[in-house]
Amino acid sequence: MDFKIISEKLKYDSFLKIKEGTIEMIDSGKRHNRERVDRPDASVVLIWNVEQNTIVLVEQFRYPTGKKILEAMAGKVDKGESPLDAAIRETREECGYKVKPENIKHLHSSFSTPGYSSEKFHLFYAKVTDSDKLKDEGGGLDDENEYINVVELPVDVFQEKVDNLELDDTKTLLLGVFLKNNHFSSLL
Repeated sequence: MDFKIISEKLKYDSFLKIKEGTIEMIDSGKRHNRERVDRPDASVVLIWNVEQNTIVLVEQFRYPTGKKILEAMAGKVDKGESPLDAAIRETREECGYKVKPENIKHLHSSFSTPGYSSEKFHLFYAKVTDSDKLKDEGGGLDDENEYINVVELPVDVFQEKVDNLELDDTKTLLLGVFLKNNHFSSLL
């Protein structure tokens, strides 16, 4: 069965945009409506401090969950910005590390929740050293109401959390499993 989008209309317009589309099944001509949340794509970075042998994560309050979540660094890709540039910028803003382009690798891109959102996650892996840590940076941006705690977990503790499904964030679990299966120390 093939489908085509016949029309779209904006139903809600704020930070989130909600559109309603009319979809037609080409074979039968039958039509139905669906809603979607239009969100910008996001870059997600799992950061390994090779000198400390730690995984650099962020902890922040996430309103939809009602609690603080420990997760890989993530941020939206701004208009006109590449996912790689967003990954490097957001790592500096949220974690206080300057990632060199040769020390970051794109792993995969996929939709986060394709049943209702247009957002695509661009997953990256980066290696940093203590000298990449920028003084007085990280923790997010005040003007974006980001109140981020940077948490560095020993690699074995992070891996235990992944193995025991102790992380509430799917993108972080996915990166942890991928990196374990691919012996992350050899990826860059």
